[in-house]
Amino acid sequence: MRDLLDLFKEALNDAGNENVYLAFDALPVREKGRFFTVLGIKSFEASSPVYSQYTVFMPFNAEVEINVYAPESQTMRLLLRHFELYVMPAVDSLAGLTTHISRYNMKHDSNLKRLVLTVGVSVSGIRRIERDENGQ
Repeated sequence: MRDLLDLFKEALNDAGNENVYLAFDALPVREKGRFFTVLGIKSFEASSPVYSQYTVFMPFNAEVEINVYAPESQTMRLLLRHFELYVMPAVDSLAGLTTHISRYNMKHDSNLKRLVLTVGVSVSGIRRIERDENGQ
């Protein structure tokens, strides 16, 4: 699961998102930047592995949750524009995975005084794990 989050984080950074954090990051909000994105795993399911002599193939399905926080007192339009320009291209660029947006939710976080866009991305793919020469 951590590999999947790291893959999303790298894609978001490559697409121009400077402030991308994992859900369990303890950095205070005031230090996270103007726009910032928080990644988490909503669900994860692995199927039975398929073994070959030197490789194990592990099919999986997951839902990655992407929370994009707008600057204080900004509009919904600005947040959606940021999502369109910087987040969607990153999700679309993930090679080797099948992704699609499964849900959107926009709300105002009264504790942080910011709008937050929560997007669920359904992800499926196959993790490849190399085995040693003895097939272990």
